[in-house]
Amino acid sequence: MEENKLQPISIVQAASQMAITVGFLCSVSFLCSVRGINSPGIATIGHLAGLLAIYNIYRGILKYRFLVQDIPFFKCFVLALLTCIFAGLLTNVVQYLYFQFFDKGFFLTTLATIMEKPEYKMMMKEIFADVPQSQLDNALQQVNIQTLMAQIIIFNIMLSVPVSLITAAIASIPKVKKNTTNQSEQNTENQ
Repeated sequence: MEENKLQPISIVQAASQMAITVGFLCSVSFLCSVRGINSPGIATIGHLAGLLAIYNIYRGILKYRFLVQDIPFFKCFVLALLTCIFAGLLTNVVQYLYFQFFDKGFFLTTLATIMEKPEYKMMMKEIFADVPQSQLDNALQQVNIQTLMAQIIIFNIMLSVPVSLITAAIASIPKVKKNTTNQSEQNTENQ
């Protein structure tokens, strides 16, 4: 009698499956954060969606370890990093569509308004003490959707590494018990 055994899925397949949920939550986080510039309640929902995305990465790693195969820290890190990268790509598509079709200059106008405040200008002077104010103003005026998207992509990749390290470190801690039922079934089949 031959049983249908589930083929174990690879880390890449697991990461791509996990990335759908994580990417959706990151997209919600982005949309709520952008629209929440003027509304703290909506921004809070965005922050909670971001935290829920990180929790889903952790939960996905644990699920893979307990149901598919026990993997060490490095493979947990690879699973988390691939999930973050795939989810980031999905989120980047949503961000591009938002900026291209729905934003209608809202974000850049809000950003320009914030950058004109004296507190922001003072902070920029402290950070870039060697750069003249006219150069800073000129650079900030040249910000467009393409440069903004490039910066967001780079930021997403940079953020993926620490998030992956932390979630992989925490998810690789629990010991995975070997399933003794499956081992006893295999021993009886071999006899």
